[in-house]
Amino acid sequence: MRVKHGSDTYPETIIKSAGKTQVRYDIEETEFTEMDGTKRTCYDFSYVAIEGELTRAKIIDAIITDEIGSKDAEIALINNELASPGTEEYAAYQALRIHAKEVATEVLQ
Repeated sequence: MRVKHGSDTYPETIIKSAGKTQVRYDIEETEFTEMDGTKRTCYDFSYVAIEGELTRAKIIDAIITDEIGSKDAEIALINNELASPGTEEYAAYQALRIHAKEVATEVLQ
């Protein structure tokens, strides 16, 4: 399951951190209310950290693995669909795959 992260400024999409490349995506502007009632704009986003060269395939794989939890869980999800077609989990997986491909295309432009 993706964890949302936050920033007070609009985050860069690609940054180097701890020897990896972070790809930040699903960036959403939000409003945060301080304890004194004042409001400020901040940004929530998801990210994945990728080792080595940044490629379309690595971005897609990292997003899917981050959401599903592991390659084993992804394989189990696919096998469950093969055993009993039409599961909601598989439909959500296909939507995730499409989204991950869209993010990869956008990031690498």
